Amino acid sequence: MRSVAALFAIGVLALVVQGALARMLPPPWCPDLAWLVVVGIGLRWPRFVSGIVLSVVLGYGMDLLSSSLMGQHALLRLVTFLAAALAARQLDLSGSVPIGIFVLVMTVVYGLAMVLSLSFFVDASWPGIDVVGSALIHALVNVLAAGPMIGLVERLIVRFSDEEVGRHGTAPLGFDGGRGGLL
Repeated sequence: MRSVAALFAIGVLALVVQGALARMLPPPWCPDLAWLVVVGIGLRWPRFVSGIVLSVVLGYGMDLLSSSLMGQHALLRLVTFLAAALAARQLDLSGSVPIGIFVLVMTVVYGLAMVLSLSFFVDASWPGIDVVGSALIHALVNVLAAGPMIGLVERLIVRFSDEEVGRHGTAPLGFDGGRGGLL
């Protein structure tokens, strides 16, 4: 439970820092720190149900702070978590290069999903070709910020999972020797 609270706290802190950075940096140059926390949770968090809840809650927090459609970020953060969790189980994403490639691709997919959902619900027009350059800059900025953010998420998971092992007598990171339990 303490690890869930710590991940929630780092997600909220990432939203605050991202909001402060957004006031100083132009949009493509501002990393999406809260989204990277969700990616880190998907890549490193072994508890599927609590990861889903964390991702949706952090996405909904982003919906409250941004001018997007209500629930848009929550839905897309859920999809991001599911994609990251699936990729972590199917691919070897242990190095910085594979994680960087994953974050680059997922940033572009996330941006495309934002545009598609807006055009579906609001009948917004498609962005021009000039947006492609901004999207690639934003993806590269996210790649640069991915290492520290995912590393921070991983350190929190390991730290608080060790404390939960001592209190509950279970194995680290939620691997409980076949006793079941997704939370």
